[in-house]
Amino acid sequence: MSRRSFVRGVAGATALSAGAGAAAAQEETGTGTGTSTGTGTGGGTGTGGEGGGGGGTGTGGGGGTGTGEGGGGGGGGGGGSASVTVGPGGDFVYTPGTDEPLFITPGTTVTFTWESDNHNVVVDSQPDGAGWEGHEPIENTGFSFESTFDTLGTYEYHCDPHESQGMVGTIEVVEQTPTAAPTAAGPPQVPDSAKSLGVASFIAMCATLGLAFFFTKYGGDYEPPEE
Repeated sequence: MSRRSFVRGVAGATALSAGAGAAAAQEETGTGTGTSTGTGTGGGTGTGGEGGGGGGTGTGGGGGTGTGEGGGGGGGGGGGSASVTVGPGGDFVYTPGTDEPLFITPGTTVTFTWESDNHNVVVDSQPDGAGWEGHEPIENTGFSFESTFDTLGTYEYHCDPHESQGMVGTIEVVEQTPTAAPTAAGPPQVPDSAKSLGVASFIAMCATLGLAFFFTKYGGDYEPPEE
């Protein structure tokens, strides 16, 4: 192998690496456009008696429905909605409520829905002037009732049959519900174009080193002489 051949080999490897770099750059270059439009309407109503009043009431056993009002002392209206699952999957919990409080704003209507049997909602404590009565009758799967909370503060309640098993709940009525903390960003991702460039550069380097080794070990001109 002659020096001329070695030079041609190195030049080819360099060209291969440069081509891979250009391809990677093209992969990383792009434009995108997009527009989106949307409209939305919403509204809500709520009721709250002056100085409290109301109190949860219900009818029927399992599979029945009930309605109630709670949290007096403030004007209703404009509230949203929320839900609490009672005994999900047969567990002795309110979800949300047991593991973490349910945060709502004044005027929100909360629907309690039973997903297992023999539970109730007994009020332990609430803000002054609220007047929430929960729902003390024992109910079964499929039952539900609603309560509207207008008074700021903490509402605590429990299930009579399963209080000893930790079936307690909390509702926090606040001016503004807390926002979830942002999740931690994961490790940076290496784009595919960078991976392609790295592979191409490695191949070019190996080719160059191989040619250099061959030339160093078997140096000289091995081309047949011209006649």
